[in-house]
Order: sequence, then structure tokens, then C-alpha cells
Amino acid sequence: MSAPPSAAATRWRLPRWRWRDLLWIALALAAVVALRKGQSDYEQRDAPLLQSAPAARAVGRNFAVEVGRLKVARAYLLKGDFARPGDRTLRSPGVWLSVLAKVEALQRPGYLSAQIRTRDGLVYVASNKERPKLDGFNLSERELAPGLPESGAWFFELPPDQLEGAHLQLYWGSLLPVGGDSLVDVDLRLDKAAARKLLADAKPVLDLRL
Repeated sequence: MSAPPSAAATRWRLPRWRWRDLLWIALALAAVVALRKGQSDYEQRDAPLLQSAPAARAVGRNFAVEVGRLKVARAYLLKGDFARPGDRTLRSPGVWLSVLAKVEALQRPGYLSAQIRTRDGLVYVASNKERPKLDGFNLSERELAPGLPESGAWFFELPPDQLEGAHLQLYWGSLLPVGGDSLVDVDLRLDKAAARKLLADAKPVLDLRL
């Protein structure tokens, strides 16, 4: 009978790494790193697709919008309702920007949301349907039906110095689109002169008692 191999002999028989093997491993690792660098990160892949559109007719997924006049006010005078029978004044820590528009659902019923994006990248979402409460006029959270265009306005509260360079952004549904869905961007053409004129024409209290 032959003697069992020694530990030294066992170690000697283990496969050895050759320089070619190491080269292939290095090339494979480099390829993996290059592929990962070529991929966008999660935030980029999940971000909406920004789509520029004219104010005359901005078209996105399932909607079309014609943007009309802009108006700035310091406060709104509103008619009372059952809960608050007397007229009331709705103020803002900044200014109110109203964006008149004609909106239409193209294929199925649902909601169209709006936000203002400033030149600094800040976002101001349109106020909800209760602020101001103007049934049949405030476009926020209004359900749209295909073939039935609606007219009204979105209302935004923002600091007066954020008017210059502001863009209107529109998207279908109540949540900001993700995964490459379209976010329609409309340049409101508010340069310095236009922003100053809006502020100069702003009424201390604008009567909205429709």
C-alpha cells in the first residue's frame, strides 16, 4: 500500500492562477464597470420625460391644453357658501398667479394636474379645488371627460420674485409621472419686463365672486 500524500504535496497539486486567467478576470471586471457607468441611476430612469410644448396647444398623454391669460393678485374676494355665508378674502404669504386655460381629455376620463417650475428649479403645485373654491372654474381636481372641453384656471401661490422665468408643467393624473411618462413643459415667456408688468398690475384684492 502506498502512503497517503503529504499536505505539502496536496498544496502543490492545487491549480495555479496563470497570467492569462488574471487578464481575463481583469477584462471582465472592466466590462462590468463600463456597463454600469453607461446605465442611468435609479432617479434618472424613474424621472418623467420632459416634453416642451407651445402655449397655443400643449398636447400630452391623453390631454390637450390651450394656455390663456396670466393674472397676479395679492388676495381674492370670494363669495360665501353654506359653511361660510359671508364674503371672505383669501390671502397668500406671496402672490396668487392664475393661469387661464382650456383643457380637454383626449381618450379617457380623468384628471389633469399642473405645477409651476421656476428658473431656480423650485416647484409650486397648483392649489387644490378648495383654494380658492370656485366650482366650475378652478381646474384643480376637476374630472375631465373625452370630447367635453373645460375652461377655467389653475391657481398658484408663490413668492413674487419667482415669477420671472416660470414655466407651466402639465401631467395626466394626480401623481407626478414616473418611468419616462411625459411631463409637458410650457414656457410662459415671463421675462423680467413681463413679470414686472404682472406685479405692477396686480390688484390688492381681486374680486372672484362668480
